[in-house]
Amino acid sequence: MKKILLICSCILSPFFSYSQNLEISLQQDARLLFIGDGKKNQALTLNILAKVEVPIIKLKNNHVSVYPSIEYADLTGGNYQRYAIGGSYHVKKIYRNIGATAFFDIGNIYRQNRAFLSYCISGELSYKINRRLKIIATQQVTHRNDLKTLSNTKNEFLISGFLGIKCSL
Repeated sequence: MKKILLICSCILSPFFSYSQNLEISLQQDARLLFIGDGKKNQALTLNILAKVEVPIIKLKNNHVSVYPSIEYADLTGGNYQRYAIGGSYHVKKIYRNIGATAFFDIGNIYRQNRAFLSYCISGELSYKINRRLKIIATQQVTHRNDLKTLSNTKNEFLISGFLGIKCSL
């Protein structure tokens, strides 16, 4: 874990000095928050997704960002950790205070002392409250090779929905 964070910070450090509008988001999986997943994980199960988005190409109403992300879930079958790095395309305004973002990332999932390569695509809608704060809803599809290997399931893809906040620094 420390090795991945060190590598991500070394790769992204030049962008931090270039960028002026860093965005940090913190989100919770909505299904695990409200109803559980039907697999022994009850409501209020912790599943946090955090991203630090660094704009690298700024356009008039849009921008392209790179980001590291960390996801942690405290599941009954052992915790789930995913560390990734990716890119995103942001549309600042699709209607009034509503914006949209498309994400793609690649990284590793760590479960039961094993690592699994993973990739993810997701879409985010944001509602701008003020200049620095947004409420966000994210829908993501994650390649979960760990499920096939550890749980012997046929479906390697998992769809998740997250709710959270995003702060601009």
